[in-house]
Amino acid sequence: MKDALATIANTIRGLSMDAVQAANSGHPGLPLGCADLAAVLFTQVLRHSPQHPQWINRDRFVLSAGHGSMLLYSLLHLSGYKVSLDELKRFRQYGAHTAGHPEFGDLPGVETTTGPLGQGFATGVGMALGQKIVAEQYGLGDLLHSKVFILCGDGCMMEGISSEAASFAGHLGLDNVVVIYDANDICLDGPISECFSEDVGARFKAQGWDVFHLDGHNFDDISATFAKLKTQTRPTLLIAKTIIGKGSPTYQGSCEVHGKALGPDEVLKTKENLGIPTTPDFYVPDAVLETFATLRTQQETAYAEWQGKFNAWEAQNPEKAARFKASQTKTLPADFEAQLAAIEIPTNAATRQASGMILQRLYELVPYLVGGSADLSGSDNTMMKKGGLISAGHFNARNIKFGVREFAMGAIASGLALQGNLLPFCGTFLTFSDYMRNAIRLAALMKLPVIYQFTHDSIFLGEDGPTHQPIEHVASLRAMPGLTVVRPADANEVKGAWMHALKSHTPTALILSRQNLPILPQTRIDGVARGAYILLRESQPTIDYALFATGSEVPLALQVAEALIQKGKSVRVISIPSFEIFEQQDPTYRETVLGGNIAKRVSIEALTSFGWHKYIGSDGISISVDTFGMSAPAKDLAIHFGFTVEKILGKL
Repeated sequence: MKDALATIANTIRGLSMDAVQAANSGHPGLPLGCADLAAVLFTQVLRHSPQHPQWINRDRFVLSAGHGSMLLYSLLHLSGYKVSLDELKRFRQYGAHTAGHPEFGDLPGVETTTGPLGQGFATGVGMALGQKIVAEQYGLGDLLHSKVFILCGDGCMMEGISSEAASFAGHLGLDNVVVIYDANDICLDGPISECFSEDVGARFKAQGWDVFHLDGHNFDDISATFAKLKTQTRPTLLIAKTIIGKGSPTYQGSCEVHGKALGPDEVLKTKENLGIPTTPDFYVPDAVLETFATLRTQQETAYAEWQGKFNAWEAQNPEKAARFKASQTKTLPADFEAQLAAIEIPTNAATRQASGMILQRLYELVPYLVGGSADLSGSDNTMMKKGGLISAGHFNARNIKFGVREFAMGAIASGLALQGNLLPFCGTFLTFSDYMRNAIRLAALMKLPVIYQFTHDSIFLGEDGPTHQPIEHVASLRAMPGLTVVRPADANEVKGAWMHALKSHTPTALILSRQNLPILPQTRIDGVARGAYILLRESQPTIDYALFATGSEVPLALQVAEALIQKGKSVRVISIPSFEIFEQQDPTYRETVLGGNIAKRVSIEALTSFGWHKYIGSDGISISVDTFGMSAPAKDLAIHFGFTVEKILGKL
């Protein structure tokens, strides 16, 4: 058996070396070093079905150290996923699905996009939590008992997000998480001893994990350690000592093998050293093909047996089964829009409060909606009062307390979405979106329907001062491809924002106020669906001023318009809650909002002016905040920064 495993491991090494060399680009060190671990994992441990890659009870393999992507691609090819040898040969090439770092949606078997170190760790924790939630929600404990295996390197362990996620997983006792730590003592710049000396095992033990040490090149040790997971009761860390670039006579054990092709001569020497045939390239022995073919037969038998049990569960539990299917398709009630519109919200409520009130109704209407906050649920209004609180051993609830772990929260939310049966939301103050920005970016890259509720959205949160007052944050979120940013003006637009977010197949950021705002008679729920719409139409064909505003500045824009009209001016007022949605509208509609004989265009938003000139033109006037804020009551800040009718009129 050890000889067979060695042949499989060397096949992985050969495929990885050849692909990296063909591209003359890539990271051969990790595949060479982790091939032995991977051979055991994929032949003895992992429960999955290459013919049914979306099987909900599959064990998931997350390559958090995404730079070692050829390890994953080689494994997927050998296992029988639809990853051809030609795809391996086109590694990192234009149009190929074998991208430099694994990208979700490009290949079956790639569970999440990875590359930014540590995020695969946190996203995998989210997948595991999601599986726990769904299993308890539907009473599927005997049918949903899969694990998430996450391969990390030294870099993942150095990134703070891994510590955040490990603390969270330990707190909840997620016994379906297994992290394999490729502890090769090398990072890109050299030995880790130059920058990293902590006792990782002690850290994880302190965070509530079981920790095992093993030789990552000893098949007996690897198999015996994986066997211990059958009685796993806590999240588990396997610290595997490996040699980066194992087999390379010149470069093994050094940083030189981390991030560049070995070169033709070194590939040849490495193959000879390992006993891999030197020709042809991309060689796969018949014995390896036969091993994986036999394995696939066993896997499909196991899948069919599970499917039979699941079918029986569906027949015995028709109501739960119907809800389960609705959670997979994210089906909303037939009268959802009417029910959302009917929610009563008092005037003069902050949009964060309006959102919180809406969330209480969504608890009833959208049973697959789960989420929480980074220790701010009382401030960002993200708590579903009837939803219960997820805790260790109790996952049949809807609220998650992420703790002060914004970055991990963002990645865990992505993992919840990737699980497949949940629609996640998470919240914090807008200024702290910077902590989680790269997690939001990966969600956008993966087109995941994650909902972010960002509150305290401007200088008007007041006395907490410039550290908490967001200035540039909305502009930076608007700059992110694939993310829809919605800054609603009042409760009507908040309803429209939630309507969009719940129907979207991509992430949405809701930008909400701390201060109270009136419900405006001019706003419309369906206006958000167009991104921008006219609140007040001009009285004459020639428009003296077109006023654009978002969020809490929309009421101010209407007040400015009233003052201008009293001066005999023709004014148009436009609410533009979402740049992204508006840009998706047809040109004719956009022209009805933006077009006309307009003398002067003015934007009013208590944030940076960055990005506004595409609507107001280079000669437009931007009433904005292009410095940091300050600590003072909101009314004083309005005067200081020029957000009063009188101050604005003085600039027109």
